[in-house]
Amino acid sequence: MMKIILILFMSLISLRAEIIHESGNLVEFFGGIAPESAYDNWVSHVTEGIASVGYNDYGPPWLDVQSNGFGTHTLLEEGSPTLDYWKTIFFHLINNDTTLVDSLLTDSLESFYYELVLFQDTIVNRTFHILREKLDSSFIDLNLPNISEDDVRGSFRNGWGLYIINLEATRNQVLVQVPHPCDDFIAPYIAMDLFLEIDAKGFMINGTGREVLWNEDGSYTNGKSLSDPTRYRHTVFQLFQEIISEPLFDIYPHEPLVFAIHSFDNESHATRNSIIIAAGALNGNTNKPIRDISGDYLDIINFTQEFPIHANQFFNSNPVHVSQYYEANYSGVFNYNTGSQLIPIRESTSLNGIQFGHQMFHLQNLVDGNSVYEPWVQVEMDEKPMMFDSSGISDEILYIEGLYPTSVHNFSIIRDYYTPFIEAIQLYLNHWEIVPDLLAPDSIEYFRVFNMDIVNQVYLTWNPVFDTNFKSYEIQVDTDSIAENSPIYDYLNYSLLQDMMTNNILISGLNNTETLIFRIRALDYFGNVGLWSNTVSNFLPGHSPADTILTFDDSIVIESISDQDIDGESFGIDTVNTMPGSSPSLSLFGNTWKSVQITPILPDTHTVFQLFARIDSISGIQAIGFSDGTNTIRYSLAGNEIANIEEWIPVYQGSGQSGHWVSFELPVGDDWVAWYDTLSPLTEIHFINDNDNNNLQPGAIHFSLIRNITSTLPISPDVSIDFSMGNNRIINLQEMVSVSFTSVIEDIDSYDFSYYWEFGDGTVSTQPNPTHEYIVEDDHDYTVILSVEDETGHQGWGTVDIQIDEGEGTFPLTINFVGDIMMGRRFEEDGGIIPTQGAFALFEPTYEILGLAADISVANLEIVLSNQGTPHPTKGIVFRCAPENVSGLFYGGIDVVSLANNHILDYMEPALIQTQNILTAAGIIHSGAGMNRYEAYLPAFKSVKGQIIAFLSSSDRTGQYNNYQPYLQAGENKSGFAYMTPYYLKQQIHSVKDITDLIVVEMHAGSEYSSSPSDNYDSYEPPDGYESMRNNPASEIGFIRDPLMGMEAEDYSPRLDRPQIWDRAIRRFAIDEGADAVIVHHPHIIQGVEIYNGKMIAHSLGNFIFDLNYPETYPSMILNAEADESGFTGYSITPLYIDDYLTVPATGELGNYILDYLAMRSRELDTYVHVNQETNRASVVMDTFSMQNQSLDYFKESYSWRQTELNGQTYFVSKPLSIPKTGSLSDILNVTPNISHYRLGREKIWMKNFEYEGSSLWNVNSDNEFLQDSIYRRGGTGLSHIRTSDSPDNIITNLEDRMPFRNEYDYSIHGYIKTENGENVTLQLRLSDGRSGGNILTASMKDSVQGTLDWQYYWGNVPGHEEANFFDIRMSSGVPEVGIAYSWFDDIGLIQWDSTLSINDFSSIQNPNDYNYIQIFSNDSSVPASGIQLRNTIIGDLPALDAVPRVVNPVVTLPNKFHFYDESRGPVAHWRWDFINQIHLDEQHPSFDFPYPGVFQVSLTVTGLNGETDTENITVIALASDSEPHDLGDINGDGVLTPVDVLLCANYILGILELAPEEFLAADIDENGIIEIYDILLITDFLN
Repeated sequence: MMKIILILFMSLISLRAEIIHESGNLVEFFGGIAPESAYDNWVSHVTEGIASVGYNDYGPPWLDVQSNGFGTHTLLEEGSPTLDYWKTIFFHLINNDTTLVDSLLTDSLESFYYELVLFQDTIVNRTFHILREKLDSSFIDLNLPNISEDDVRGSFRNGWGLYIINLEATRNQVLVQVPHPCDDFIAPYIAMDLFLEIDAKGFMINGTGREVLWNEDGSYTNGKSLSDPTRYRHTVFQLFQEIISEPLFDIYPHEPLVFAIHSFDNESHATRNSIIIAAGALNGNTNKPIRDISGDYLDIINFTQEFPIHANQFFNSNPVHVSQYYEANYSGVFNYNTGSQLIPIRESTSLNGIQFGHQMFHLQNLVDGNSVYEPWVQVEMDEKPMMFDSSGISDEILYIEGLYPTSVHNFSIIRDYYTPFIEAIQLYLNHWEIVPDLLAPDSIEYFRVFNMDIVNQVYLTWNPVFDTNFKSYEIQVDTDSIAENSPIYDYLNYSLLQDMMTNNILISGLNNTETLIFRIRALDYFGNVGLWSNTVSNFLPGHSPADTILTFDDSIVIESISDQDIDGESFGIDTVNTMPGSSPSLSLFGNTWKSVQITPILPDTHTVFQLFARIDSISGIQAIGFSDGTNTIRYSLAGNEIANIEEWIPVYQGSGQSGHWVSFELPVGDDWVAWYDTLSPLTEIHFINDNDNNNLQPGAIHFSLIRNITSTLPISPDVSIDFSMGNNRIINLQEMVSVSFTSVIEDIDSYDFSYYWEFGDGTVSTQPNPTHEYIVEDDHDYTVILSVEDETGHQGWGTVDIQIDEGEGTFPLTINFVGDIMMGRRFEEDGGIIPTQGAFALFEPTYEILGLAADISVANLEIVLSNQGTPHPTKGIVFRCAPENVSGLFYGGIDVVSLANNHILDYMEPALIQTQNILTAAGIIHSGAGMNRYEAYLPAFKSVKGQIIAFLSSSDRTGQYNNYQPYLQAGENKSGFAYMTPYYLKQQIHSVKDITDLIVVEMHAGSEYSSSPSDNYDSYEPPDGYESMRNNPASEIGFIRDPLMGMEAEDYSPRLDRPQIWDRAIRRFAIDEGADAVIVHHPHIIQGVEIYNGKMIAHSLGNFIFDLNYPETYPSMILNAEADESGFTGYSITPLYIDDYLTVPATGELGNYILDYLAMRSRELDTYVHVNQETNRASVVMDTFSMQNQSLDYFKESYSWRQTELNGQTYFVSKPLSIPKTGSLSDILNVTPNISHYRLGREKIWMKNFEYEGSSLWNVNSDNEFLQDSIYRRGGTGLSHIRTSDSPDNIITNLEDRMPFRNEYDYSIHGYIKTENGENVTLQLRLSDGRSGGNILTASMKDSVQGTLDWQYYWGNVPGHEEANFFDIRMSSGVPEVGIAYSWFDDIGLIQWDSTLSINDFSSIQNPNDYNYIQIFSNDSSVPASGIQLRNTIIGDLPALDAVPRVVNPVVTLPNKFHFYDESRGPVAHWRWDFINQIHLDEQHPSFDFPYPGVFQVSLTVTGLNGETDTENITVIALASDSEPHDLGDINGDGVLTPVDVLLCANYILGILELAPEEFLAADIDENGIIEIYDILLITDFLN
């Protein structure tokens, strides 16, 4: 009782404030032992709380164990008088009015409990002013209950924090803070070290853990904390920062500077570097002190020594490099400069601070984010850096277990580890303060000015300068000439001018119809001013102002357009709503079509008109038209209807922002010629606000100024090349010749140019007039191309042929083409391929056959590489992926990509621009998209082996057919892809025809998911029956995809495959106009190739890298091309398969399945493809006149029949008879008399043999179903099922994904089954209407398998269903009544049958084809062996005939069977297996049971072309059921290896004696089925 009274008395005495004077070591008061202080180890007294056990990591269990009830926290509300009171206290504290501060604290003592301490630190010789809360000793923290030494007495009642002012500070602008003193448990001590080392002005630390107080809404998260000052604004903590920092703004640069110190646990954030520095989660444009973007490398990281942690400094055998020590949040580039090389700093993707932390938000709102100085530095430090984990250092050693209570002394190792970071900050600040900046920013180059569409705006561009202390750009402008007092724009006018990286700006308020003169310079914060640039004008030489075609006033005559002008009075001349700086406008606000006569204008193909319009509200179609009185072209500008492309040009529809004046630039000349093949004077302009839908209110539109801007358009440079050659000479044993090149440029409206030379030997230069050294190594000329780009982005090209003395030839030039690449979505999900393996993993399986195997590799990039932009406003499916994924393209050897596709605007212009920049930086050339029509149509050039290849890309997948506004094609002043029409395609080709050796046209076109070239899929009117294919709820919002068909990409419906003419016509047109090859993307499914006039058209290469879950998109291909100086000389095809999102080579039967399919599809296009079954490659026949044809005749017979109905009569049908794989079925030569009908079938299951050849589509997902290599029917792998009598249900193996089903065909399910104690083992076909969801029908084979049966072939017809769109194949094994049931499956498939035909109606079969089976129908089952004589036609060369017999198990215990299978090579037509006693079987994969034990030689004889045969033997051993095995080498079975065994082996080889089966197995030491000398040697080795 006396003890309690004493404590209470001491507490009451302490409620008396006065200025406290203490001395000692501030670090010890803060986190250790300070006897001279009223209390010490301040950190240990912080108010604690646990809201959710384990949510935050508070370190090892002996470090300041957190608990509830140790201290309290007083929450302050917005507007609280307490905050105003604290504001007064802090104000007087920083002004050193200690008496007033003490008085204020005395007055508030009974509620604040705070006191002022003047602390004399005898270590650093500084007096610190400290505001600290008095302890309430009634709070006791036991920490570890069994250890009294770690008890802490006393905590806080308010928990508002500790605040320190250093009035003698060297760095009055620096503040150090710790908002999370509990869970960031190393942060307080590192922060205090930093504060003292850099002699900062202030230090602040929160007095409460963040789990102490929260809103208790649902489960705890840190975002719900009320005691975390970063998330709850109304705190003393926030107020202290405001009072300290706000007076520092605008006094001097780099003030204030706040370091917010945090720490993280590496269990939750594995593999992170030790220190993460950021300027905030949303601030990727990170500047000093974190990153110096100027290139001077004057930042904290670059002031850190290269190896901040030396070897053996902390039990570590290897040093820690600076690139392992730091991460930073930034965009762009951040390097550490060693002096000899630049090393990238890792970009942090998390732990960059919360998005709107109050202290960060406060500071960043007070500065412009474009400044080179950051006011806020977020620091996250690993509480146990990876080095300690990798060195095996335990927590007990690192944090010194046993040192109680927790204090700064537990963290001596950690503090030392982070000392290099603190030293780097000190060095950075020292340099900034001491080293004067005496260098002015450089003079600015490439300064250009352009008039904008709106008359009061000009657009300026320049090359940015880089200055480490950059302050602002200054732009001076005047009319006629510039004087010193001419107006200046700087960062005070436009904040972007404070950003050193800014290279353009739009200035308003200037009349761009008059001549303006501009110049620009840069200045820095140290008063250094750069030189003025050259002066430039807004009017370039060779240009004149635009001609006004039409303006509106009361005198203008506006007429109605007959039959269309429904609301004839719904228009007017508006003098209020005018475009800025323009005259009155024409307003249409009903269903109105108007016409205005103009002075006739005869356009040419370069004529461009400019229209200004404002869409006030949307109508059906809002448009402008131009007419010659007979013909009209109309541009739809807005509207909710899908404009018929036969009547409208919809390029701009939906691109203008409603309510704003928008400029539309219209290439009237080109479009008129494209529509009417001629030019004629234009006499009328039509203004349209069409609204024929009576259910919708008409919208409104304003039209204003219309100008002819042709005279203002940029002029492209005209380029030619001069050169001179030096003498040949020998350098390093190589013959060399030097060529000096000179560029000759004519461009009257440009001042500056960029140059890109390709010398034809794989090397390049960006110099205006380079000299190049050629190695004499080729036997042909080198074509050199120079691409010149002026400051407007316009390009010109020049070429010249260089003749070098002939060397050895390097032809052929090889080019590999692949399909669509999309590296986002599932690839980037948590656990996806890219986060777990890296982007390169997508390309690694094909690297050797793609990038490494060709001089050039080409693909369609169907995704933007971007973390910028916003999703397209109306598209349902949008893609993007991390910019870093470009590393995958680079690794995969992709050299050229097309961007002309329907996903290039998925995240609009910012993503498009970023993608182009990233590709360019990676050295990957690209074409087909841009910020305007000119850029989109630009070619891309690649020069290899002396040949120049032009890549031209375009697309017709505009989104118009789905009403995806704004549409995706580029306009004159609208971003997008190059629009594919015959007119513009012809222009593309002709623009490069005379300067390139090869022209490759890449098209993104065709019907998505179609198997052949099609047409009519973009028709305005839906085709018949379309409503059953898609939902069409409202025409004004377009067609909505049927969810049954899948929602992963646009336009999917398997019923929309209608082979027609349009696709082939436009592609052939490209060839006719000069293209050497046409490569098509978009359908996602591989299609056939076509040779047209000796040139290649690849109608679809399918997907290459894609995450679709549609099996029909999994087969893929590489189109391998070869070329020389005469053009493309040959093509071959390498099959690929996308297996679980990884693209891999397709080998074996899978590879040949894909190639046979392509051969069939190509033959439909009048093109022959030869499939080499041995190499899994196919070659395209370029010249059919020289094509080799060979015939392979054979006879297929059936010994068993099933009764069936056909045309209402009874017939008997054979099992499916396999067609030889060599060549393709082409003719029926003869039949036995009883054969009346036949049908041909295709296998639909490409991986039916279970061997892994690239596809793992079988869904093997439990312990009781598995693929194994011990029991199979052929090949080496089979599927096994295991069920026991207590299993809950049958086991099913099915497909991972459902496959498309066409119900107009008949189907048979088939395959091999083997059972042991089997129960209801069967094959099933399951049909459904969608890719997921319920099923329509499940059909099983006729009789399930019961009991124990050896391998047997089962087949049966299965029904279809009219509503079925997809199928699944299932192998089902039931639960046995007793014991364990085993079942095995092999060669499981589904045959799709063509119609059954009469033998009498037979005509030759188009070949090559992909038929795998034939069934024959008999009208008489009494004929036991009936058959059909067939012919396969073979094109191309074949390997030699080679018999290759195989047996599943060469050793069998009778009475089990041997199961043989064939792997012969070459043109096999017939198989004959000879067993014993002249017994033979004419099957490809027979089974045979020998009647008695023995060692048997089984021979396989295969017959090929012209009766050629080849025979090979195989040894099998039949053991008696009671045989005892001998040990290896113990031939006589006496249990001992002796010379007798050697003698027996030798006598067998000499033919003196025969060996019993057991003896043969013992003698065959190497288990190759042959007894030979080598076996004798092995037995002899055993004896020794």
